[in-house]
Order: sequence, then structure tokens, then C-alpha cells
Amino acid sequence: MSSEGQLQLREAELTKLVSRFATKDGTNLTRISSLEFIRSVKPLKPIHTMHEPALCIVLQGRKLVSVNGEEFFYRKGDYLVVAVDLPVIGEILEASETEPYLCLRLNFNLLQIAEVSKEYKQHATHKGISERGIFVDQTDEVIVEALIRLVKLLHTPEDTEVLAPLIIKEILYRIMQGKHGDRVKNLAAKGSKLSEVAAALYYLKKYFSREIKIDELAKQVNLSPSALYHHFKQVTTMTPIQYQRALRLQEARRLIIGEDIKAADAAFKVGYESPSYFNREYRKMFGKPPGIDRKENLKIYNT
Repeated sequence: MSSEGQLQLREAELTKLVSRFATKDGTNLTRISSLEFIRSVKPLKPIHTMHEPALCIVLQGRKLVSVNGEEFFYRKGDYLVVAVDLPVIGEILEASETEPYLCLRLNFNLLQIAEVSKEYKQHATHKGISERGIFVDQTDEVIVEALIRLVKLLHTPEDTEVLAPLIIKEILYRIMQGKHGDRVKNLAAKGSKLSEVAAALYYLKKYFSREIKIDELAKQVNLSPSALYHHFKQVTTMTPIQYQRALRLQEARRLIIGEDIKAADAAFKVGYESPSYFNREYRKMFGKPPGIDRKENLKIYNT
């Protein structure tokens, strides 16, 4: 059998395994805390979210993820890697009752990347170059086989604690071997531009409600203001101020829709001093004012 045929068989096996655990629409959590399955029997309109670092492999259907207007399509046979925290808009384009959208998501963090880099000597080769913190690549048989072994552990919980971390390390190692692997390696490479941008992202995420000046942020991550601006935009598609604004609005939206907090109170909590300015920014990002957005999206947001 050809290598392509073998890959298709492995993908079919993985799809069957995931289908047994993805029993409801939305996000299906598993005993492996970093492993999730997403299912939908119908296309979904665009949803704003803060996407944390993860590997997402589509087993059925098709999805569009956009970052500040830049689009990333992926479908069966593709995987998406989000290497840093990014505000994205996700839209499920193809799904049906007979063939639901099905996605396996494996979350990871910088510590795991650092451990794999050290253990397997995964040294970055382009420390002076900054690239997008998100990319799409094609799956291969070795990644799919590792994912199959990881999902099968859900049938033997007694083995999970020991074996799951080893398989996850293997999957991250395989991603690092791919054509975009340097983007992941650079996260843990001391002195790389991506690691410095990742530090800036962490700082902004931690202190998003504070007033942040570029000079101060640049000093925090040992970059000049101009270098920070350039590399930050290259990695995230946006400026630090735009990123902070997205963080604030995403959190405000969560408070308004998820916790039923009044728009003005949410605005103050995330760092806005003017409710009217907040409303204008909110409408610009989400396409409608907070009150209407809450009414239309309450059900979707809480599923």
C-alpha cells in the first residue's frame, strides 16, 4: 500500500476513535487535561476568542481562522498550530448531521516546548527572523500514529499519567521537525525574536487592564521600541496596542455575556475610562453594541 493510502487508513482510525468521545456539539473535554475534541453538526458563524497555544487537527469538515484579517483555512489532512496567545475569529465552514465537523485539539505551553527542545536538542536556526505565530501544515503518518496512541489512552486511564506526557512530547517533537518547526523551536530559544515577543505577549496578557507604554514594554523584554514594534507585528499581525485592545475587549465580552455584567462595569474592569469610547471600540470589533451582542450570542457563548 502506498504511503498516502497508509495515511488515509490512520486518519480514518483516528476519526473513529475521536467520534466515540466527541458525543455532543461543542468542546468535549477528556481525562487528558490538554486534549479536547470539538464537534459541530452544522456550520457556525464567526466566533471571537483568545486562542492559546495548541495543535488543532481537522478530521472532518473545514474551518477558517483569521487573525486581524489574515486568513488560515484548514480541513481534513491539515493541522493548525497556534504557537502564541492570539485573538482570533474562528468559523466552521463545512459540517453536517451525516458528517459533523470534528477537530482534535492538543493544548501545550512554553514549558513543554522548552523541555522537548532541551531533551531532543531542538535548536532554532533563525533567531534573528520573526514569523507568524500561527501556521497550517499537512499531517503525516507519524503525527497521526502518535495521536492515535494518545487517544487510545482514554480507554486505559491507569496508563494515562505515565504515558500521555511522553506521547505529547513526541507530538511536539514531530511538529518541530516539520517545515514550520522553527516557529515552535524559537519559543524556547534564548535570544530569539519569537521568545522575546512571547514574553511581551505574556506581560500584556497579565497586565492588560493597565496603561502600557511601548518604551516600558520594550524594556521588559530587552528589545528596542522599534524592534519590539516590528517583531511583534510580524508574529501577531498587530501592534502591541492593538493586541492589548483585543485582550480588553475579549475579556469585557466574556464578562458581559458569560457573567451578566453591565457593559459600563465591564469597561471599567478591563481598563476603559470612558463607557462611550468602550462602546465604539466594542462595536468596531464585534460588529454590534454590547447589549445586542449579548442577546444574540448568549446561547452560543455558553454552549
